[in-house]
Amino acid sequence: MSEKIEDIYEIRPLYDACPEEWRDRIPELAERYKKLYTALIYDIMAEQYGLPGRSMKPGIGPLERGERNGKLAGPAFTSRRCTTPSTDPAIHNIRLGQMKSMCPGCIFVSDVQGNRNCGQFGEITATAMRAAGCVGAVIDGSTRDSDYLIAMGFPTFVRWCSPVEGLTRSMIVDYMIPIYVDGVDGMLQINPGDWIFGDGDGVVVVPKDIVVPVLEKAEKNFYDEKLSRRAMAEGMNPFEVYNKYGRF
Repeated sequence: MSEKIEDIYEIRPLYDACPEEWRDRIPELAERYKKLYTALIYDIMAEQYGLPGRSMKPGIGPLERGERNGKLAGPAFTSRRCTTPSTDPAIHNIRLGQMKSMCPGCIFVSDVQGNRNCGQFGEITATAMRAAGCVGAVIDGSTRDSDYLIAMGFPTFVRWCSPVEGLTRSMIVDYMIPIYVDGVDGMLQINPGDWIFGDGDGVVVVPKDIVVPVLEKAEKNFYDEKLSRRAMAEGMNPFEVYNKYGRF
């Protein structure tokens, strides 16, 4: 029998890191975001807030496209790994201790520090995280157990897959802290509570203080795009379409 482990890990509640404006509305906001698409959210941030580059570098995507596994939305629960041969149980079990700081509807986001020699996520971890309220994962690296993650309907966004166990190669060393992931323009900072939205095109990150207004502006543009799309399909001149709806 393995030696017993002890829960010595600090509670750092993600709920407290989310703005009061929306932290009790996470399921509602997530469903509204998932009716949209990442390109639309990216454009709103770039064009109306002067925030270009709020996208992870191309190559990150869902294990399986589609409504069940191909979209996720929610506040970021951040985690940082490091490449290490250590098997120190006090560090190794941060992976377990961090989960009590999660909140319903959160997205696990892992900064793997460029590690490429193992799978940094897996199905058993996803099962435990789901029980803690987590509804999806964005790993700026890899996962294993891909078929199981797909079968359980846990949306997981990764750059590649690997069958290799992480222990003696990579471990979680901290959580609920600002992290960097590989962004379209270089390092992209993600803070606990920033809003994560992913679909088949990739992952965008909305600063937590503008989650609601970005959504509302995107919903307006989404509606206008429907009108302009219909007008173009009916043969209206593209210049007239743009001048009428402001979207093309």
